[in-house]
Amino acid sequence: MSSQQHLPQTLTTMEACFTLHEGKEIQEEFWRHQQRMGPIAAAAPGFISVIGGPIQRSHWLYFCGKWESPGLMDQWQSDSKHRPMQDAAHARWFSSIYIRKWRLPEAGEPMTGPLFCEIAITRQTPIEAGEVDKIMDGIVGPSVQKFGVLPFETLTGVFEKQPYQFVGPLQEFPALAPARYLLITHWPSNDALQAWLNSGVIKALSQYGELTTNVSISIKHDPGERKFMRKDGLQREAVHA
Repeated sequence: MSSQQHLPQTLTTMEACFTLHEGKEIQEEFWRHQQRMGPIAAAAPGFISVIGGPIQRSHWLYFCGKWESPGLMDQWQSDSKHRPMQDAAHARWFSSIYIRKWRLPEAGEPMTGPLFCEIAITRQTPIEAGEVDKIMDGIVGPSVQKFGVLPFETLTGVFEKQPYQFVGPLQEFPALAPARYLLITHWPSNDALQAWLNSGVIKALSQYGELTTNVSISIKHDPGERKFMRKDGLQREAVHA
C-alpha cells in the first residue's frame, strides 16, 4: 500500500516545475499532449484542477495538480492513461523537473514546517509588466525577507534569485477567472508565516485583485516509493541530458 493511504485525506497539491528540451518540434509535441491530458485527468476520481504558467524572473515553467486527497492523487499517478505521458515526458520532453507534494492540515493538526503558502490573485485582466515589478520589488521581496521566508529551492541545492515564485498569468483547467496569478512561498514555521500574512502584505496585494490564501504541510514518501525520489522523501527531481 502507498504511504499516501496512511495520511489524513485532505486536499492535496502537487507543486512542480520543469524545463523543456530545445527544439520547436519537441516543445510543440509536449504542449499538444499536455492539452489533450486535461479532460482525461478531469475524469479521474478526486480531480480538482491543473494549473500552469510562466514564472516571473525564472527559467522554470510552473505546473500544479490539485486533488481531493493524497490517495486519489496517488491513484492518478499510477493510472494507465497517465503513465505513457509521464514516460514520454522524461524520455523525450523534459530537460529538468522537480516535484513536491503538499496537503491541507486536518482540523487541529500541528502546522510543522516546511509550509507551502499559495496566495492567488484573481482579476479580470492581466497585470501589466510595470505593476508586476511593483508587486515583486515593492511588496513581496522586502516583506518576505523581513519575516524569515525560506530560500526558494528548485533542484536540490539550487535556488531562485528571489525567495518566492510569482506565477502567471495562469493557464488552468478548468479556468476559474479571466486572469489569475499565484504567489508561492515556503516557510520554516507557522509562526513566521502568520507574522508575514498579518504584516499588511495581504492588504497591499489586494489592490491587484481578489485574494485567496492556502497553507499546506509537506507530504513525505517512503524511501524508494517513487522514481527520482530524494533521500529525504520530500522531493522528486531529474535532469535529463
